[in-house]
Amino acid sequence: MSCILGNQYIPSVAYFAHWLHHGDILIEAHEHYQKRTWRNKTCILGADKPQSLTVPLQKGKHNRMPITEVQIAYDEDWPTKHLRSMHTAYGKTGFAEEVLAGLEPILHHSYDLLWDLNIACLHYLTELIKGNWRYSLTTQYEANISNPMTDLREGIQCGCPESPLVYPTYHQVLRIGKPHQPNLSILDALCHLGPGTYDYLVRYAQQLYPVA
Repeated sequence: MSCILGNQYIPSVAYFAHWLHHGDILIEAHEHYQKRTWRNKTCILGADKPQSLTVPLQKGKHNRMPITEVQIAYDEDWPTKHLRSMHTAYGKTGFAEEVLAGLEPILHHSYDLLWDLNIACLHYLTELIKGNWRYSLTTQYEANISNPMTDLREGIQCGCPESPLVYPTYHQVLRIGKPHQPNLSILDALCHLGPGTYDYLVRYAQQLYPVA
């Protein structure tokens, strides 16, 4: 295995492109939760700019809490809000009905832990993309990862390209006459491209890891 990633909420296109390039990956299971990362948020398509969706957490000092113990808050009905935003963004795409129908019971399951929600989403999303999406969990935390392991635990941003990447594009329903919004949640590719998502990720990975 040559890449280690954090456990993110509905990860970005780039997250899956890195995964595709490396094949088997490690997911960090022994870190402490870090604020201002992508562990509990994602970005979906917006008319003018990417729209952020955040899973609210129980009040407390999450930075001192193991990632597998961070609890989700349900003081507000955020699953319904997230799904409503997703339907607004992707309802007119060719594959939204199928993709979002499968995601809905996961978000409404009311998982207590952020880790469990993220893993459930990850399993569902990889079932929609052809290929073998294999991963293992770390058995202990190591602050410094030695080469040749690629350490991407800080999180892969969602809603902006990884500069200076020249990213491949596709038609987005809310962006007629406007530039492509790059590297959104993998939902964006799945809803627009359906079975073509895998081939798109191949092209994206080739941009991330060009052959010399």
